[in-house]
Amino acid sequence: MGRSRYFATGMLIACLALLLVGCSRRWYRQQADEDANCLIQQKGGYLDGGSVYVPSDSRMFDPFSIDRSPMPPDDPNSHRYMHCVDGMHGWKHWHRNGDISSIESPYWLASLPKDETGNVVLNLRDAVGVARINSRDYQQNVETLYRSALNVSFERFRFDHQFFSGTRTFEEFRGTDVGASSVLTQTSFGSVRKLSATGGELVVGFANSLVWDFWGTDSDLFTSTIDFSLVQPLLRFGGRARVLEQLTQTERNLLANVRQMQQYRQGFYVDVVTGRNSGPGPSLATNVGQAGLGLIAGVPSGRSGAADAGGYMGLLQDQQQIRNQATNITALRDSLAQLEAAFEANRINSRLQVDQARQALLNAQSSLLAAKAAYQTRVDSFKVDLGLPPTLPVEIRDELLDRFTLIDPKLTELQDEVADILLEIRSERENPSEKSLEAARGKVVALNAGIERQLESALADLAALEKHLPERRKQLRQVKMQIDELDADVDSRVYDEQVLMKRIAFLKKRLPTIAGDLNQLRQEYTQSQQPLALRAADGGDPESPTEPTLQQQWKTLNDRAGRLSDLLLELSLVHAETRLQGITLLPLEIEPFEALRYARTNRLDWMNARANLVDVWRKIEFFANALQSDLDVVVSGELGTDPDNIVQFTPDRSRVRFGVQFDTPTARLVERNQYREALLNYQQARRNYMLFEDRVSLSLRNTLRIAALSRINLEVRRTAVQVAIAQVDIARLKLNPPLRPNQQSTTSPTAARDLVSALSDLLDAQNDFLNVWVNYEVLRVLLDFEMGTMQLDPTGVWIDPGPIEDPTGAALADDTTLLENGDVAPVVGGLPERLPMPANAPANQINSAEPLRVPEP
Repeated sequence: MGRSRYFATGMLIACLALLLVGCSRRWYRQQADEDANCLIQQKGGYLDGGSVYVPSDSRMFDPFSIDRSPMPPDDPNSHRYMHCVDGMHGWKHWHRNGDISSIESPYWLASLPKDETGNVVLNLRDAVGVARINSRDYQQNVETLYRSALNVSFERFRFDHQFFSGTRTFEEFRGTDVGASSVLTQTSFGSVRKLSATGGELVVGFANSLVWDFWGTDSDLFTSTIDFSLVQPLLRFGGRARVLEQLTQTERNLLANVRQMQQYRQGFYVDVVTGRNSGPGPSLATNVGQAGLGLIAGVPSGRSGAADAGGYMGLLQDQQQIRNQATNITALRDSLAQLEAAFEANRINSRLQVDQARQALLNAQSSLLAAKAAYQTRVDSFKVDLGLPPTLPVEIRDELLDRFTLIDPKLTELQDEVADILLEIRSERENPSEKSLEAARGKVVALNAGIERQLESALADLAALEKHLPERRKQLRQVKMQIDELDADVDSRVYDEQVLMKRIAFLKKRLPTIAGDLNQLRQEYTQSQQPLALRAADGGDPESPTEPTLQQQWKTLNDRAGRLSDLLLELSLVHAETRLQGITLLPLEIEPFEALRYARTNRLDWMNARANLVDVWRKIEFFANALQSDLDVVVSGELGTDPDNIVQFTPDRSRVRFGVQFDTPTARLVERNQYREALLNYQQARRNYMLFEDRVSLSLRNTLRIAALSRINLEVRRTAVQVAIAQVDIARLKLNPPLRPNQQSTTSPTAARDLVSALSDLLDAQNDFLNVWVNYEVLRVLLDFEMGTMQLDPTGVWIDPGPIEDPTGAALADDTTLLENGDVAPVVGGLPERLPMPANAPANQINSAEPLRVPEP
């Protein structure tokens, strides 16, 4: 019994303490989380990770208590006002939760993908994953969706049964002397309030009053009262259209934000990968998604017809362009060495050509340094966009654009080594030594393995080109059809299949010839009887025992090194064209009106735009209600008890009041103006919706137009690269013209200028070709996004649909969806079914509608 009594006493004390201080902060926070999650799931959406909180592996993660956060770093001068302000002491408990010196999580770096040196290495998937975890903008949009759900919970609460209770205790002293009389009053009360969908408000209350009068009349009074009131508007401020408006709007806003968050997830991928502005995310305003996307593909301009890519793809493009510049510098350095040799051999009469080549080399080196510095700045900006500090060492590493490394960096290294060997050989021209010549010959022989690998790679790419040839010919025919449709003035050799076949035949013939020449030259270097071979090469008598002089050996070694340099350059150019011819595009063939149909059905912001128009239209009825007369039915009353009996309710102490309140609409100027504004707002919203549709159509037409232009320009720029390669060949031939009988070989007086110009044209053509291909891939992503058919995997990475073609051309209604089997089904719920399911999201978070997808051929 004693234990039971103590337990009951303890429970009573706990209940009293709970009533006094209320529930904990954590309890209220968790209740809000449960309500928000439930409401978002009801609309077919989800929060990443199942909650609004930042993941533990994020830089933004707060490892401390959310409800009892320690004080972050403060400004010292400002902080003193928290403890003493205007001579008054401040609250003394500011530091009770502790102080921290940094607001950044100390654990997030361990979750980043790193290599053995500790640098963060990002491929496309890792970049998107890191951005979703660390992006401040992404987290803010998640929190906006959460707050939108909290607004719905409040509006629903307004129509729930609301219970209130409390107690009041007062003691009152009367008389001239303190304590002459005293009255103690104890009042307990409770009430329930209910708002109906038609605007009626019912309030029922209960009060229990206990009064003790000491030293006065010495009488006590104990009473109980039940009171109630009901007010039902019949005209003004009544009716479901008026009363349910706020709840209806918040419910529709939450649905719109669930859709907008899903589109934002798709757009977030677009932004990270392409750098294109992908539209707004959730909003607490009533016009969610009304802004649309705009012309995210840009406006056709420049030689390629497309804006430069940004984001991850832009960085990859910058990397490849830097490689192209490095290759160009290698070719310029080799050309300069040959020009200097020609000048020393009196085949160039003026030093001007050598200086022109050196000036071009210096300019190219400066440009490369500037390009690398600009690339690092863009990487730092990209890090900040991902939510990473710019001081973090990050390396962008991906094989996506390796196919555009037309000249293998390993081959470029071989060319650099040969150029260095040539400089060493030519430095010994006046006084060659046997030791230095043997060392140079050994260095050349050491390159044999690398040359063999480059030959194998070139022949393998030539074989791969044979496999891709049918696809290349098909694309050429498609390009020809587009050019004919546009009636464009394009050189017919760009899309002529016969020209293509001739170039392939040339490559198939020339590459083995280069391989044979290189193999023969390598054999000459590795002959066992080197002096005899040298003498024979000089035209002497092979049977003579006289060995060649050091000067003769130098000349032969110099000539062979020059031939090797020429052959490696020619190999690089032929190999580059072989790779060039093998690059193709994925088909992107869909008519603008068909793309618009898909967008009208699938675009989540288009769904929201239609809903926004109806929201504005509903406001007409809402404000028109305020123009009516006031006509309210009022019912009120109370039930009372006799004194000293708090449970005996009697008719004598009860009353009921019933009546009608009427007020004529004589002063409605404010309401009139609001109604007129509602009418104007609706007309403006109609125009805005038409503008929204026009902008979507404009953007889709623009994207498809640039895509078609890119397909043509890819072949144009491919041909430009071929022409530039041919120019380099011709310029190198001018630099080392073939010997004629009884004539001294002389170099063309414009050889240096022509070669520098040809190499510059080749660099520009390579970069233009790369830019067209990269931007075409960007356009594929943008088109899938603009049509609303984009799908992401659970990690937020785009699921590439491959070729985008629509052979059906079926007309689609606004509220229908084309299934994969061709059937048409209605779109229901808030989001399409095949949204990416987060890894930790329950299966019931996504509703059962099916999105319209572009059928694959």
